[in-house]
Amino acid sequence: MRHERHMMKQFAVFAALALGMAFFGTGTPTAKVVTSGFPLLLAPFLRLLLAAVLTTPLLVVFRAEVRRIGRRDWLLVVGIGSVGLVAFSLFLMTGMGMVNGVVGAMVMSTSPAAVALGAAWFLGDDLGPRKVAAVVLSVAGVVIINLAGESFQASGGWTLVLGALLVFGAVASSTAYSLFAKQASREVRPTLLIPLAAWVAVIVLAVPASVQAIRFDFATPSLEQWLALAWWGVGPFGIGTLLWFVGLKYVQASTASGFMGAMPASGLLVSYVWLGDRFYWIHLVGFGFIVAAIALVAWAHRRSETRDESAGREFRGCHAHPG
Repeated sequence: MRHERHMMKQFAVFAALALGMAFFGTGTPTAKVVTSGFPLLLAPFLRLLLAAVLTTPLLVVFRAEVRRIGRRDWLLVVGIGSVGLVAFSLFLMTGMGMVNGVVGAMVMSTSPAAVALGAAWFLGDDLGPRKVAAVVLSVAGVVIINLAGESFQASGGWTLVLGALLVFGAVASSTAYSLFAKQASREVRPTLLIPLAAWVAVIVLAVPASVQAIRFDFATPSLEQWLALAWWGVGPFGIGTLLWFVGLKYVQASTASGFMGAMPASGLLVSYVWLGDRFYWIHLVGFGFIVAAIALVAWAHRRSETRDESAGREFRGCHAHPG
C-alpha cells in the first residue's frame, strides 16, 4: 500500500511538471489570436491584471512572508515584472503578428538553451561542452524552421525573419525572468513571485494601457479573442507557473528539466489544431534539433547535480519561466 501511494504521488508530481510546461507552450499561439483583436499595450495589461487578481490570495495566505521581503529582492521582483512580463509580452505580441504559431513555438522552445547561456554569463554557472552543443542545436533548429523551403515562403519571407527575431526578444526577456527569479527565490517563496511580479507589470502598463483603452472599442474583439486573452492570463502564467512550482518542490532540478520538452510540443499542437497552421515535414527536423538541445541541457544538469552531490555541495537549478 505504501509503495502504491508513493507511485501515485510520483505520478501526480510528474503530471504537474508536464502540464505546467504544456500550459506554458500554449501561450505562444494564444498570443497570436490576442494580437489580432487587441492593441499592443492593452492586451498584456488585461492579461496580467486577470492573473494578478486571481493569484492575489497567495499574498493574503503568505502575508507575513511578504512583509519580510528585503530591498534587494524587491528590486528583483520589479525586474521580473517589468522585463520578464512586460517586455516579454510586447516582444511576443509584436513578433507573433508577423509569424505563424508553429514558427513562434519553435523560437520560444530555445528558452532552455538561452537560460543555460544566461546562467553561465551572469551567474557564473559552468557552461560545459554539452550546453554549448545544446545552444548550437537550438539555433540550428530555429534556422531550419525559419529559412527552409516552403515554410519560409509560406510565412512571409523576410517578414518572418523579423518576426522570429522579435519572438526571440521574448526568449531573452524570459531568460532575464529566469535569472531574476533564481536569485529572488533564495529568499522569497517562489509562488509569491507570481502575484508580486504580475502586480508590478500591471502598474508599469497601467497608464499607456489606459490611453489605448479610452480609444478602443471593446465590442470589436470576437468571443474567440476574448477567450484567448483570458486563457493567456490564466493558463500559461497562472496555472502553468503554479503547477510547475508544485512539481519542482518534490523532484530534483535535473529531473524537472526533462519535462521542458512539453512546452514546444504543446505550442505546435495548438498551432496546428486551433490556428490551422499548415504542417510541413521540415518542422519535424527543426523540432528534432530542439528536442535534442533540451535533452543535452537536461543531461548537463544531471551531471552537474551528480558532481555537486559528490563534492557535498547543494545543486541549484534554474527553472522559472513566465507564461
